[in-house]
Amino acid sequence: CYWDNGTILANLLATAVACHVPARIVVGFVDAVDAAVGRLLSLDTRREGALALVTLGNATVKAAGFSPAVQPLAFETVPLSEKEIDYPAIEAMHEASSLESEREAVDWRSQASVVSSTGTGSPTFSPASKERFFALRPRGDDEIPRDTIEEVIQRRGSSREFSRESISFKQFSTMLDRATRGIPTDFLYPEGAPLNDLYPIVHAVEDLSPGAYVFHWDRLALELLKEGNFRREAGYLGLGQEIPADCSADVFFLTDLNMVPERFGNRSYRAAQLEASVTGGKLYLAAYAQSLGASGLTFFDDDVTDFFSPHAAGKSVMFLIALGKSAKRRSR
Repeated sequence: CYWDNGTILANLLATAVACHVPARIVVGFVDAVDAAVGRLLSLDTRREGALALVTLGNATVKAAGFSPAVQPLAFETVPLSEKEIDYPAIEAMHEASSLESEREAVDWRSQASVVSSTGTGSPTFSPASKERFFALRPRGDDEIPRDTIEEVIQRRGSSREFSRESISFKQFSTMLDRATRGIPTDFLYPEGAPLNDLYPIVHAVEDLSPGAYVFHWDRLALELLKEGNFRREAGYLGLGQEIPADCSADVFFLTDLNMVPERFGNRSYRAAQLEASVTGGKLYLAAYAQSLGASGLTFFDDDVTDFFSPHAAGKSVMFLIALGKSAKRRSR
């Protein structure tokens, strides 16, 4: 649900920018079982929960000192599936990370705003390995496709097959550049370190050797960790599927869950997942805006960490997206 939440938020944020409407994701809000948000949305709080809010627009008039009474939005909904599997651990974790009062929400936002290096931030840079660094070469503003955001979102899907054809380094650079320009939230700040590191496995990107890389947010550059054809390994890491093996590049998001709680407490997993999934959603849009394809995938957690180690030692995977040229579906 965090993944879907983040990719939907990426669409909303992009649409807001296109409409010149300020938008900001809010994670520090009261969401206990009996909170007003759940009541307003008529949620079954044993099975449903609010993960994030989004504020839209600027307040040009001083806010009223009280909120008028609002009736619950009792809309009829269609079940998402014929049957439902109950995961008590998910319910327990969500309840443990809930904020139960306005005071708790204010305190959480204050703690989250503390600029520190507790996020994994930009990976360590070694001057001795400059030859293994490749600065991004994104498209200029005059080269960006002119499709409207509505057209891109309507076209955007999840590619089920890739052609194994190469994409240009300019296309790959544009996706990384546009997706990592920050997220307007109440817990991520421009001067603070990002929570996730991006680890691509490159299969077929022009002017870039196949291999495993790490992305440096602050330098907009890729560092080659190990060179080689890793299509077979990528397929295995993506739960043995063809998609991560056949695409042009896979991007894994990893974070250090031992460090993030110092800044975000019991909401640290939510924060790390949200940053990864929104950024992943922006990669989706950047791919489809360039008439490419993308697909979010699941993975073998520990094996992903092992593959990118020693660089990724101690980190946990949050998200995986495959990028490349979609192939026409083969008849089966």
